[in-house]
Amino acid sequence: MPENNRSRGQGRVNAQLFWGVVGVLSQLVFTCGWLITQTWQGPAYSTIKNSISDMQAATAPHAWFPIACFAAGALGTFGFVLFGLRPSLKAADKEGAHAPWMVGIGVLLLGNSFPQIPCRLSDTGCTATTQLLGPGGLADAILATVGFLALIAAPGPMWQRMAVLPEWARMKPIMLAARVSLPTAYGFLALAYGVNMWQGLAERILVTACMVWLACLAGYVVALSKRRRPQPPLPTGCK
Repeated sequence: MPENNRSRGQGRVNAQLFWGVVGVLSQLVFTCGWLITQTWQGPAYSTIKNSISDMQAATAPHAWFPIACFAAGALGTFGFVLFGLRPSLKAADKEGAHAPWMVGIGVLLLGNSFPQIPCRLSDTGCTATTQLLGPGGLADAILATVGFLALIAAPGPMWQRMAVLPEWARMKPIMLAARVSLPTAYGFLALAYGVNMWQGLAERILVTACMVWLACLAGYVVALSKRRRPQPPLPTGCK
């Protein structure tokens, strides 16, 4: 292989490896954003009843922390999709080409916290109607719904794209699990809001399922990138 082609190949693989690591870390940052924040919400806040979004409300203590974590996690994941995942699947040509964009757009919508929700449901006098009548509450409801639906719909076309490439075959069980677990978790969330019970728990289950799936995608890109690294040429005289 000519030296310049080897260098370009090495550069592409290193970039995919870097963004794969960013993808894994982004899921940790996003998850820590709500796991840590819920520890200081006070006794009125319930992780079973109240949503993750409430911790970003204008009245929430230290709302800047989850806002920063969700934004960093979303941007990092989008970077992973754009510069790590998409190049790794480039050889699949047009098959399921829209799937990575569904993931990227979905996480950007979920990571957005502006405009802020006016109040938390655990605050005295705050109701679901109060939240939805404000631009922050309405925007959060719409963007979160679209973001979740994009992520839930992505595993199907994503696997169609991966299935073309033999090196992605080991991801089949994970992709099949995502195709079942994500819609199931979303159905539980819809049911929870319908009966007005366990909304916080249902949302956390769905978010966790999404983050685990994304972390698996990023981890597989890291593993592939390590295997794709061009081997250095043998020294002169070696057989």
